[in-house]
Amino acid sequence: MDAFDAFLRVQIDPITYVVFFGLLLFFGLMETWAERSPEPARRAGRWPANVGLTILNIVILGALPVSGVVFADGVREAGMGLFNWVQANPVAALIGGFLVRSFTSWATHLAMHKIPFLWRFHRVHHSDTFLDISTTVRFHPIEFLINLPITLATIAIFGISPVTLMLYELFDAGMNVFTHANIRMPAWLDRTLRTMIVTPDMHRVHHSSYHPETDSNYGATLSIWDHVFRTHTFKEADDLEEMEIGLRELQDKRANSLIWLLALPFRPIRIKRWILGNTIESETAQKDAA
Repeated sequence: MDAFDAFLRVQIDPITYVVFFGLLLFFGLMETWAERSPEPARRAGRWPANVGLTILNIVILGALPVSGVVFADGVREAGMGLFNWVQANPVAALIGGFLVRSFTSWATHLAMHKIPFLWRFHRVHHSDTFLDISTTVRFHPIEFLINLPITLATIAIFGISPVTLMLYELFDAGMNVFTHANIRMPAWLDRTLRTMIVTPDMHRVHHSSYHPETDSNYGATLSIWDHVFRTHTFKEADDLEEMEIGLRELQDKRANSLIWLLALPFRPIRIKRWILGNTIESETAQKDAA
């Protein structure tokens, strides 16, 4: 395990970039001939904001003064955390740590939808009016900063090993591209895979503009937590293709403005309605839709 740890520390960054951008290219090509939604992707209007947020988040994450792996090293040296206290077998600690990290992601995502302050930032991700590979890292930068102390606390409490964290982040990077891809899978394959991992059809329901559907399917990698806590929602293929994506109150060009999205957590969303040629704006509640 020590040799594997040493290998990952040297190679994890290039491996992660190869997996992430390689899957972006692969599923981007898949979207051209096996697309789930028949609606036009409107890439020229949507992608500049999504790519802009992606670049901004990569820069910010790279500039953070502490990483989960470095923090996990300190936790292990201090003998802190459950897996260190019980001196768990390395394989058992890896599996247990992977499940804990996955559950933390699920629970944090649930909190992002249920707590109004957190929803202000997370709704940037849900404001995309179409779901494809470009939506993968469409997050407000502050959301990543909110997630960091939660992740560090989980590492400290459970003593998750650096190897586990590196493997999980690699898996998470690949899964995020996969789950947001606008691809159509055979029904039997989707039903089989979603018993353990999140599939594109499963995550598409989460991006529905219909509030009860958005408040379901919180998993980002493993689907088991949605099954265990009964937050899983299944929707037939025909219904998925007709489903409205995004925020019900934000279906206009504002969703494609990078500057507007960065300011979104600090302002209310106003619905624009055209009545007899006049624009009428009405302020919406923070949690009308997701």
